[in-house]
Amino acid sequence: MGLGNFFKNLFGGAKEKTGEQSQNFTEEAIEKVKQTAEPVVDKVEEMVETAKEKINEYVPQASETIENVVENAKEKISEFAETAKEKISSFANDASDTTDTAAEKAKETINRVEEDAD
Repeated sequence: MGLGNFFKNLFGGAKEKTGEQSQNFTEEAIEKVKQTAEPVVDKVEEMVETAKEKINEYVPQASETIENVVENAKEKISEFAETAKEKISSFANDASDTTDTAAEKAKETINRVEEDAD
């Protein structure tokens, strides 16, 4: 019986730790994506604004077109960030599923060890 309790404590705690670690990894990865995308968005907006000002000096009708380009660039960057978040989330879900499977196998092993010990 002591051996069975040992394995329960050993593998029960591992599942919880792994779940917490995968959650922490996901949160950190999402934060990194946000931090990485933010400067890119800022630079693109600055570049577009500069281009808009220069074009407005030469062709006043281009203002609307430039605004469309700005909106399009913002949308593309948002899509990139969303795609990155989805991939990270998918990775975390896969890791969680793998953890659950490993925990189930560990429980089965513990149960067999307990049965053999009895």
